[in-house]
Amino acid sequence: MSLPPELRAALQSLRQIRSEKPVGDYTLESYAVWRDSIADALESLSAVLLYDEDRRKAVAESIAARNEAASIRAELNKPT
Repeated sequence: MSLPPELRAALQSLRQIRSEKPVGDYTLESYAVWRDSIADALESLSAVLLYDEDRRKAVAESIAARNEAASIRAELNKPT
């Protein structure tokens, strides 16, 4: 079975963004930015997935990634 072009592109985008995960000496803000990018890619993917269950999982993962990014930023913005 051949994948629709939109699905193929969304999967490629997610793979690309995953490969850009900060490693080594990185800031928590850069990690939060990366998690937001993952969330964006998952949202795009959810719009073109073929099955409802897969769409729901992609949306749930997107929400989790955004929540993680927000949590990191909240921790960074706490007064010391």
